[in-house]
Amino acid sequence: MAGADIAVTDARVADLVLEYAMHLGRAGMTDTVVIPVARNGRAEEASLLIGPASQIALTDNDDPAAELIELPDVDEVLAEMQQRLDSLVGRRGHAIVEDGGDAGTTFADFDTFSG
Repeated sequence: MAGADIAVTDARVADLVLEYAMHLGRAGMTDTVVIPVARNGRAEEASLLIGPASQIALTDNDDPAAELIELPDVDEVLAEMQQRLDSLVGRRGHAIVEDGGDAGTTFADFDTFSG
């Protein structure tokens, strides 16, 4: 953030951060999330402040070595962020996109929340 790049090697995490940031922005709220990232050849954590002023851009990873780094606790991070997102938008039982799924379905309902 603030001009920094981080490598999130799990597309599900990246997509969910983006979706959560969008809904926080629409609600005029902020939140801090901690996500696993690949940095300097090892797994680390990054704390992100997201909300109405967030400017997040997702791009393909251009560092093949980062993709080899196994990020810990990805499923737990996804579950926690999904719970926060569901609470924010009033959804219950929303499924997380699994590996091999169509990540585009994560964003299918954005228009229903526009005000």
